[in-house]
Amino acid sequence: AAVGADQPMHLAQADLQAYREGRGAWKKLHDEVVAVGHFLDGRYPEDSRVRFPLDDQPPDAWLMVDGEPPVGIEVTAALARAGHEVAKSMAGGGAVPGFIGLQDNATSQQFTAARVRGRVLHSKKGIDAAIDNAITARLSAKDQQKFTEQILVITVPLGSSPDRSAQELQARHGAKAAALPFSEVHLLDPARRGRHVQL
Repeated sequence: AAVGADQPMHLAQADLQAYREGRGAWKKLHDEVVAVGHFLDGRYPEDSRVRFPLDDQPPDAWLMVDGEPPVGIEVTAALARAGHEVAKSMAGGGAVPGFIGLQDNATSQQFTAARVRGRVLHSKKGIDAAIDNAITARLSAKDQQKFTEQILVITVPLGSSPDRSAQELQARHGAKAAALPFSEVHLLDPARRGRHVQL
């Protein structure tokens, strides 16, 4: 079959949508590589090196700075399924729900209903509670000795609660983060130039 002039654009749109959803060949780039890049940006010397094993074993990346021994970086996503549903909504070209406050253990039917419903107004209190519950769940899931002295980066939609201070997030989650085996725990909004909070 002949390839039409619009074929490359169609493939590019399909790739863009697959990246947004973190599907297939784009999953590691979406979930790990971009998140680590955003985390490192401006926090480490420009000549720092990162190695991505791109397997399913921790850590997700190894950071090498100034000849020091490599440090593992583990990336996990809070409200990951909600972000996936928001990304799926982008394929339709209509209004996209900016925030879905469902936790990752909600049913598929609940996520489908939230995506189909479209945009709704959320209270600040409801958004903050959803974010807090998701962060707490990710901290609990990563409380394992195999992560000793590594860096934990939790991607979470902090931009959905833009007026919430770093101090408030630290007060809410800092003690739990300090009890983990990680040397550092960070919250990072996945949006480009998104907020960053060290717990």
